[in-house]
This record gives sequence, structure tokens and C-alpha cells, in this order.
Amino acid sequence: MYTHEDYLNKVCTHRQYYAQFVTQGQKNRVLNQIGLDKLLKSEDEHLNDIPLKQWDNIGLSMVPANLLKEHGDSYTLAVSVCINKEAAKQIIEGQNNV
Repeated sequence: MYTHEDYLNKVCTHRQYYAQFVTQGQKNRVLNQIGLDKLLKSEDEHLNDIPLKQWDNIGLSMVPANLLKEHGDSYTLAVSVCINKEAAKQIIEGQNNV
């Protein structure tokens, strides 16, 4: 598992760092809030064509704050968005590999 310091020191990539916090439950929340169609229609590699407010509204109920703390991070909307976008990318990649 990577720490936030590892991420800042480029020991791991953005995706590697945030991917470790993605759960199936978080993927389900992304699907419920954003929808598979909207994810698959996104034309932006960072999913920025989906309004930020939608990402903010998903939250991180599936990621315990103590897990983030163990990795030198804390719960913020920015962290929430990064984890949810990583979950979305995993969903999209899963669909593309079918």
C-alpha cells in the first residue's frame, strides 16, 4: 500500500495511489450517482465533462477515514473526487474489456 508521501514523491502514480481506496461499494455508488451511460459517453480522460457537483455528491461512505489517515491522508472533497473518478475509470475499463 502506498502512502500519501509516496504519491507526493512520485513513488507511485496518481491512479496507483487512489486505486488502493476503491471498493466495489464505491464503484456501486459511482454507478448509482453518475450512471454507466454517462461514464461511457465521457470524452475527457479525466472525466471533467461530468459536472464536479456530481462527483462531490457521491462522497466516500465506503472508505473509512482511518484508512486514509493510515496512509497519511485525510478526507476532503478533493480526495473523494479522486477516488470516485478512479472508481469510474475502473468501471469504464471493465466495460471496454468485455
